[in-house]
Amino acid sequence: MTTTGQNRGRSTSFGRFAVTAALIAALSPVPSIRLGADERPAAVERETVRKVPAPAGRLTTDGLLKRDPIFWPGGKELVYSVEEEGSGRMRLMRLDLGTGTSRLFHEGADISDRELSVSADASVHAYITVRGLSSRITVEDGKRSRRVTVPSAGIANWCNWPSVAPGGDRVVFTEGASAIFSYDLVENAGKKSLRRLTREGVGYSDLWPSFSPDGRKIVFTTRRDNDFEIYVMNADGSKQTRLTRSKGIDARAVFSPDGKRIAFTSNRDGNYEVYVMRADGSDPRRVTRHPERDDHACWWPDGKSLVVVSERDGRFDLYRVPAPGS
Repeated sequence: MTTTGQNRGRSTSFGRFAVTAALIAALSPVPSIRLGADERPAAVERETVRKVPAPAGRLTTDGLLKRDPIFWPGGKELVYSVEEEGSGRMRLMRLDLGTGTSRLFHEGADISDRELSVSADASVHAYITVRGLSSRITVEDGKRSRRVTVPSAGIANWCNWPSVAPGGDRVVFTEGASAIFSYDLVENAGKKSLRRLTREGVGYSDLWPSFSPDGRKIVFTTRRDNDFEIYVMNADGSKQTRLTRSKGIDARAVFSPDGKRIAFTSNRDGNYEVYVMRADGSDPRRVTRHPERDDHACWWPDGKSLVVVSERDGRFDLYRVPAPGS
């Protein structure tokens, strides 16, 4: 039986992510999802999933709603988004792994910021700022000593999930929870520097793009198959290839530091858990195992463990869990 705290967590966190608009505004309920005719039954896919024990090390203790952890290059700090008490805004925080203390990423700024991405050498980073129902991507471009506001492609007044290329030359993102675009930071010529990587269409929602460590691939989630599945494509948008075939939701995929594995969230077994598969979609292994939600995985720099946002008794904190090998 689910506790009141567990129900509250389900309605405030993952209910947000299932609906296209709610992925941004966190306001809409979870929709029904029509399944494609080519879908394998989840029970069949479950037979291929290896069970991996996951003892966890807790990294935060405040219990506030969290999301989007990433390592700052160097591996000594985690940056994550947390729901601010009182205002309900998401704010970026830095967690010093040596001291265990957190502080605002943008200290002294009265903003709603979230979803940070950073280049491999930390010279370029991007994040979302939110005002009302609008959101924009800001890029702090240290390579070229400038701040860039990524222009809208004209689909919607909100965009999300920036991913900075490892080399810091471009950023990819989703606009309107619809199509994925790339922006050339070197050229930086407004809309002329935008390139659509996935097409917009009925039933499409291309979400959560994330670069591979070498910058050649982008992994993302899409609803083009009438279900949330994970795809990979070349960085120029070519060769879009489906990796998962599971009823329900497969989402928030991220490459391992060596590019050989992908961590993602799925409810294929009836609850939101973190999984790891090979980069070609084979050998999916369940990493977490708890009746509440585990989500938002990011890789520890050595590739041997993951950081996940885990719900425990209706509270959300960052935990370190071991990752299955390649």
